[in-house]
Amino acid sequence: MRTPKWFLAWSLAVGVSFAGAPPAQAEPLTPLSPAELQYLEQLHRVLPLSHDPIAFRSDGELLNRGRYVCRQRDQGVVGQAATLESPVITQLAFIYLCPQ
Repeated sequence: MRTPKWFLAWSLAVGVSFAGAPPAQAEPLTPLSPAELQYLEQLHRVLPLSHDPIAFRSDGELLNRGRYVCRQRDQGVVGQAATLESPVITQLAFIYLCPQ
């Protein structure tokens, strides 16, 4: 049985488009710590006031970005210009997520 060439071309195109898609951030599956809850609560309170488009991201992505800021600080990379993260995320991550 022969497979039409258009079907092979279509399936290859679909496969390539899925392979190039970035992974989606999932919501956290484990219960959040009190510090993480405070971090998210403060972000949800401050981000709409700052008109930052990151306010529309999921809690999982916001936590991921905060943890990234903490990892960068551990390596000596500090500040919005260095991490390319919002100043709101950077400051709140330093306060609530990064170990003292």
